[in-house]
Amino acid sequence: MWRILKGNNLPIPISPILPLLLIVTLCSCTVISKDINRDIELDKNTFELSKTHFRDVINLIGPPAKLSKYNKGLVFLYESIDIKERQLGLNLDYNIFRWVKFSYAKGYAERQALLLIFDKDGYLITKHYKEFKENLGSGQAINFLVSVQSLVDSSKLEEEPSSLAWGSSLLKPLPQALNYSQNLGTGESGVEQLGAPNSVGQHSLELAD
Repeated sequence: MWRILKGNNLPIPISPILPLLLIVTLCSCTVISKDINRDIELDKNTFELSKTHFRDVINLIGPPAKLSKYNKGLVFLYESIDIKERQLGLNLDYNIFRWVKFSYAKGYAERQALLLIFDKDGYLITKHYKEFKENLGSGQAINFLVSVQSLVDSSKLEEEPSSLAWGSSLLKPLPQALNYSQNLGTGESGVEQLGAPNSVGQHSLELAD
């Protein structure tokens, strides 16, 4: 294969392997998406301080992902997460390798968070909105050619609500069981975003790894 550049008299050789590699690469690209509360547009709220009641918020954007008592009032935490994992696979048409592919993946999460604090009468006194992109790391694997599976660990962003696991909390290791009254998932001690590390805040009392 040759390419002639305008103004050059000499042809420039291009290896025929390059287009083949490009075709293999394009045919082996996979994108895995996971949405968490993506139906809520947190960046388009127009809540006014001292005028918006928590009932107005719930009517407009629905119930929060987490809520808790705060002093004599309430705190709402809304989260919206869009997880993307991009995979690049390579398959070799040789021997048993034709039935498997070598995959490399990188993942990231586009996150939105809205924190609303209400006074004892239920009116909004503080609001904070933040959006950011979080790197979820990478992963490698050897898979069967027709299979697709996640290679990046995003489990920290996919925790089930604490209210669904209240019974199992009694069976947790002793440090976590003793700290349950300070747990941020009970609605008594505050709220935290998904994926918060165990080395800070109340979790540090649980002596978690």
